Amino acid sequence: MNTQSAETTLTPPRVGPAIVPLSRSRMAQWLIFIITAVLVLAPALPILLQVFVAGPLYERDWHFTLANIGRLLGNEAIGEIALTTLAFAGLTTVIAQVLGVVAALLFGRTDMPGRRVMGDMMMWPLYLSHLIMVVGWLIVYGPSGFLTQAFARMFGDAPWNLYSIPGMAIVAGVSQAPLAYLYCLYGVARSIDPTLESAARTCGAGPLTVMRRVTLPLMLPAIVTSSALNIVIAVEMLSIPLFLGRPARIDTLSSYLYLEGIGASNPQHGMVAASALVLVVLVGATLMLQRLLLSNGHRYETVKGKGTRPAPLQLGALKWPLFTLAALYIVFVVLVPILGLVLRAFTSYLTPLIPVWQVLTLQNFKDVFQTDAYMRALWNTLIISVAAAGLGTLLTALIALVIQRSSFPFRRTLEALAYSPRMVPGLITGLGVFYAAIVFAPFGWLRDSIWILVVAYVMATIPLGLGAVQPSVVQIGADLDKAARTVGADWITSMRRILLPLMKPALLGCFILLFVVHLKSYVVAIFLMAPGLEIMGVTMLGLWENGAAGVTAAFATLQIAMIAILLIAARLVFGVKLYE
Repeated sequence: MNTQSAETTLTPPRVGPAIVPLSRSRMAQWLIFIITAVLVLAPALPILLQVFVAGPLYERDWHFTLANIGRLLGNEAIGEIALTTLAFAGLTTVIAQVLGVVAALLFGRTDMPGRRVMGDMMMWPLYLSHLIMVVGWLIVYGPSGFLTQAFARMFGDAPWNLYSIPGMAIVAGVSQAPLAYLYCLYGVARSIDPTLESAARTCGAGPLTVMRRVTLPLMLPAIVTSSALNIVIAVEMLSIPLFLGRPARIDTLSSYLYLEGIGASNPQHGMVAASALVLVVLVGATLMLQRLLLSNGHRYETVKGKGTRPAPLQLGALKWPLFTLAALYIVFVVLVPILGLVLRAFTSYLTPLIPVWQVLTLQNFKDVFQTDAYMRALWNTLIISVAAAGLGTLLTALIALVIQRSSFPFRRTLEALAYSPRMVPGLITGLGVFYAAIVFAPFGWLRDSIWILVVAYVMATIPLGLGAVQPSVVQIGADLDKAARTVGADWITSMRRILLPLMKPALLGCFILLFVVHLKSYVVAIFLMAPGLEIMGVTMLGLWENGAAGVTAAFATLQIAMIAILLIAARLVFGVKLYE
């Protein structure tokens, strides 16, 4: 027999690699990845393009140039503004961290009277926008504010000046202190192994020494994380630098971008885009520094497998003096600005020279309810908040499931994409979505539509929603969905029938959190405003700049009432408390 012919006969024919069709589960994972990538990258790419284009992107005759970068580097004002931004952000963060850490220690680790009530009230500024807080401070502590005039009548000139970098930082720091308080309280202050503090007490250390030498050092990871977030928020903050800095000719990068992009009669789009990149670099550097500082976070582990129950530190003779200081802070720093704002909404003007009951009025609210643009702003805000919170919750839940519960090959890339909007300030997000609707034809339908705001809000809050949902996925045992897979269920079915029902409490909390954030947000929408797309925050911004303090206060009071009703309903009906 011919060996060669036998081999030819028996050898199977060579074929190319087998093409394995995509399963519906893999297709769904790819779809989630593509949607996330488009949401994140589509707004970023046009801003980068605008840096190298001489004119605005909506002029299709583009001329590429490096002149925008040259003007940015040669502009001394930009350097001064960047330094001012860093000074403001740094001082704001120091104030916020000191107030937040002290509050976490007092309300979370001691037996101080009234600590629970004051702890809840400490959180109030976090639920309100910076715009509402700064308006409240100006009504009470501004140059013509109620308490400023009362103090001046009794003692001469008031010793405070909000129209300065320290004044701006105090208002911003008070607004951001709840964030530091939240991280330090639930990150460490209520989970420290009490045996460490007990050991210090047995050596004769007093309560303040224990907190300073034992508790405070163990809170370092929470302090670093909240500090990084507060720096990021301060860098992108708009209303406080605009209302308090602009009258004193103090500009930050955010107020400069707003004035050059919205307020200027002939905006320099290339300079605005280049300046936006500076803002992104500052934010990105802050987040990278945070990761570097926390690279050895295991050094701060105190909670092991053995259960512990922290016992409150006994303050002894310091109990009532510290209670008095905490109560004064809550009253004059948190309550008075909010109450002053609400009172201004019900008065024609507010001054200590005339009794309040003589100037009471409902005209400010009538102006709101009888003006079509104002009512449109109110309804648009509600619609956008509901739609963006619902879509954001769904998207972040799907992203979390792909990251934590799938074999998708690019799940770590998906996670990086989902968290990357943290590096992009809200003002830049809105600008990027505006450019994307111009440059990319598929996004053209978003222009002059309320959906452009929904898309911008969803994109901006993906990291926040993912941070609220992802821990719940991690806490659910993998054996549950694995059991479903063993009986024939694919990834989609096991996620829909097993994981999502177990995630309902987290999804509800995420929706409420995003709804509150969207309800008070306005910075993302500034570059996207068009007739018919008014929202409450941007409307209040314009009203205050035009001197309509009463109507601004009425708008703010309505927003406070809406947020308060939502939070109370969430707690009583659904048992959801946002900061637990």
